[in-house]
Amino acid sequence: MKRTTRIIKSLVSAFILLMGLVCPLYAQEVQNQKVYIAIIIDDFGNQMAGTEEIAKLPIPLTGAVIPGMPFAKDDAKKLHDAGKEVILHVPLEPIKGKPNWLGPKGITSGMRSEKIREVLEESMTEIPYAVGMNNHMGSRAMQSKNVVATLMDFANEKGFYFVDSKTYDNKVAQEIATEKHTPYLVRDVFLDNTPSTGYVVERLNEAYKVAKEKGYAVVIGHVGPEKGPHTAAALKSMISQLQAKNVEFVTVSQLMRNLQGQ
Repeated sequence: MKRTTRIIKSLVSAFILLMGLVCPLYAQEVQNQKVYIAIIIDDFGNQMAGTEEIAKLPIPLTGAVIPGMPFAKDDAKKLHDAGKEVILHVPLEPIKGKPNWLGPKGITSGMRSEKIREVLEESMTEIPYAVGMNNHMGSRAMQSKNVVATLMDFANEKGFYFVDSKTYDNKVAQEIATEKHTPYLVRDVFLDNTPSTGYVVERLNEAYKVAKEKGYAVVIGHVGPEKGPHTAAALKSMISQLQAKNVEFVTVSQLMRNLQGQ
């Protein structure tokens, strides 16, 4: 009996010693695990504040250009020439808001599929570098199965992905994207609801927490007179800090490929 007790104690001691060696190694491995952050910057197309600064950031990112805006072609080319990814920031009808906010390439919930496709093809002519889409506003249109289905069909035909900005919390887009096998992601964090550099820094740290939890985060910021300078400044200041934590900044296309390879 005493011999058995001694053996058990020895085994327990060995187990404790082993765990003492293994756990720190495992914790270090988890700490060093690479995570991905895909940054989308919305509202290009008007040469607004932050445009130049965002284009010059030394990281991959995705610029969403609103078709039909006065400088849509220029901003899209600027982003493309700077090595950034370009997507269509499709203006979709909101529940609240002025119709002129949509611009000449706006899509409303009452449009027939043929008209939606016509608008999207015109948008592609204007922004030929586009490789995907996300929604500009759209709290009403993103509830329309006809609108969403047409967007997803168009994305599939062009080899695009679709990012749901989640301006309205419903599952129509997710359900239709799943049904049609459209490459689809959802925004995790808005960076700049409050126009403050400090606030954007806080949201970038929140994005890091999300990425640590699920391996990646999709975040959206904006150019513009109120938000653009703060978003650009916060990103510039946080790049090296986040990279030191094993964050890899990627375009949405790169993130899609990483996720598909898992």
